[in-house]
Amino acid sequence: AGSGWARRVGWVTVWRRPSFWRVWAWRTRSPILEEAAEYHQGALEARRETGDRLGEALSLNDIGLIHLRGRRLEAARDHFEQAVALLRELAATHWEAVVLSNLAEVTYELAQLDEASDFVHRALEAHRELGNQGDGGNALRILRAVQRDLGQPEEALRSAQDALDIALTHRNHMWEGYWLLELGRAQLANGAPHDALVSFQQAASLQRRLGDRAREARAWDGAGETYRRLGRPTEAADFHRRAAAAHRELDDLWHTALALDGLAGALREVDETEEARRHWAEALRVLAPYHDPRAAALRDRITAALA
Repeated sequence: AGSGWARRVGWVTVWRRPSFWRVWAWRTRSPILEEAAEYHQGALEARRETGDRLGEALSLNDIGLIHLRGRRLEAARDHFEQAVALLRELAATHWEAVVLSNLAEVTYELAQLDEASDFVHRALEAHRELGNQGDGGNALRILRAVQRDLGQPEEALRSAQDALDIALTHRNHMWEGYWLLELGRAQLANGAPHDALVSFQQAASLQRRLGDRAREARAWDGAGETYRRLGRPTEAADFHRRAAAAHRELDDLWHTALALDGLAGALREVDETEEARRHWAEALRVLAPYHDPRAAALRDRITAALA
């Protein structure tokens, strides 16, 4: 039992390394994701056996993150809720705020916007009181998405800019590259496509330097959406095609489906109807494992386009 515990905790230590998490974030359905879940489950059991309640809460959060990356959203929410309850009992304010941000993200993905707004505002308030700027920037990233979906584009733009300002203040290129994606989306929603294009281009360049192919592909997808908004569907199709290929290679089915939808839409605008239909059909196949509200809405939209 002792050697098994050491083996599990050793893996947990490896999985907490930022460079390892960046590599892991590239893949959402590969065997390494299932292996991560196995080892974190082992760590959770070991921590429960030894009465390590803080460790138990952190393992619950880690497992929730794995479910979130695999888009098993209800399972992710359940683990985050268990973690928050434990952390509140332990008065572990910093970690509670971190997990509240994760709860905000998963409830946003579940299209439960009022709950997501409540969670992210609570997290942001705690991070500001504690002076945790990096974690506060991540909360602002989530808040931007919530505000956009609540029909508050100007507030969303401010949140995205505030997050980016934190990254620039700390000269943290990983944050900068990630939060430039959010700024680009907010600029696009505010009718500033040229500004958005600059943000997406900067994000892609930074992510390429950092070696994060998944986020680089998301920047390409954002550029594709922006070119469509600018009435340049041929260029849009090029970027969506690159994004879809990268996400497909990384086994990221959700973002593959999003990129294929963008690609098909751009191709239809240049009268490449048959190719567009092929990509939409592939997107529907890719979406098959997902049944959450956002996946259902995307499936309905694609089905209508194919009708």
